[in-house]
Amino acid sequence: MTQERLPQSMVVAYAVPQMGLAWFQMFFTNYFLKYSVDVLLIAPLIISAILSLTRLWDAVSDPAVGYLSDRTTSAAGRRRPWLLGSALPVAFVTYAMWNPPLGLEGAMLVLWMAVAVTLWETAMTGFYVPYMALGAEVSMGHHDRTRVAGYRHVFGGLGNLSVIGCVYLITHSTEQRATAQTLFLVGGAAAAASMLLGIWRVREHPEHRRLGARRFMSSVLGSIRNPHLRRLIAIYFFDIAGVAAVGLLGPFVAEYVVGQPGLIPQLMLVFSFASYLSTPFTVFLSRRIGKSRVWISVLALQIAGFVSAFFAGTGDAAYLLGCIFLIGLGSTGGQVVGVSLLADAADFDEHRTGERREGFYYASINFARKFMFSALTMMVGFSMQFLIGFEPNAEQTPETLLGLKRLFSGIPAVAFLVAIALLLRFGLTEAAHQRVRSELDARKASEE
Repeated sequence: MTQERLPQSMVVAYAVPQMGLAWFQMFFTNYFLKYSVDVLLIAPLIISAILSLTRLWDAVSDPAVGYLSDRTTSAAGRRRPWLLGSALPVAFVTYAMWNPPLGLEGAMLVLWMAVAVTLWETAMTGFYVPYMALGAEVSMGHHDRTRVAGYRHVFGGLGNLSVIGCVYLITHSTEQRATAQTLFLVGGAAAAASMLLGIWRVREHPEHRRLGARRFMSSVLGSIRNPHLRRLIAIYFFDIAGVAAVGLLGPFVAEYVVGQPGLIPQLMLVFSFASYLSTPFTVFLSRRIGKSRVWISVLALQIAGFVSAFFAGTGDAAYLLGCIFLIGLGSTGGQVVGVSLLADAADFDEHRTGERREGFYYASINFARKFMFSALTMMVGFSMQFLIGFEPNAEQTPETLLGLKRLFSGIPAVAFLVAIALLLRFGLTEAAHQRVRSELDARKASEE
């Protein structure tokens, strides 16, 4: 089982739902803050506070979904019932979140958005956590897991490309809210349909159904005691800063620093293209130099891109896109290598405890990812409103433009340096993981 290589058809079947998942995620990550501020006219600090406060609920919902999916027993497996039950709610709540009733204003609009964002995060967790856990289960091979994660990432690119086209339609529309309404009705239905495709083709390992944690606190304590998971959570926390910075501040830099609001879809396109272009090279290099070293290398690429972007100015569209291309090339660390390493950490946990907790593990990573995104959103919203003097839909002062560039370049660069320091001491190497898998396989063979 250790060297098992999944058939190509099963890898593709697993990757297909990522198209729809990425459509919902990228819209939210890359355009929700700007749409809320400039189109819905909600103050940056208010919408940032809404996004941050939902983390209180995520602290409950994420581990709960992870634990319950680990414990689910059905003829369809542990994960697929969750995937089937959450895809359509994701589409419905997304539509409500981006299309509040036109008559809502003030406190009622804020309340609507707070409820919608909370429901959206809950529905997305219901799909995302079991889906990622399923990816960790379908292959036991050290490098084949990176291959599976790479395919999932590339298929997500197809969903992201459609988002770029949708954002272009919204930003160039004279009726932006009406355009968004149509897009989230039609596009949301198509995205949800893609999330449901391929699920029945993917087969879970039957023996894993009896290995879920028996008690919730067992999952919590077992996760805390796994040194590799603890380090991965910390690395993920800082790794997300790059994608978050491009999504949160990239549109503002394009419109106000470079002076070209029409550049926003191109910015997203270049970032996505570079990310998916680098995916096969990331998978290839992980076999040659190891997963953690590849992750360090791509983080260094992103640092170079963000630092270079600080020097962009009015009219420097090509220069900014070049920086974004470099950042995109380096964005595969967490999405490809990190996902694979987390599956290895789950094997280490099973070897030590006899339980498989992929759901709880990916829930922990998901919460770290969302917490970092909300923390950055809150920091950006507070800084824009109170520290750098940002005014929506207005000409910005030189001090404000300098502040935008400092936020865009400085936050991710510092975060990536911390992530690199953590990766330098990551101990679950290929040799260590192979020993774990060999002992697990021998243990299972003796039980048969």
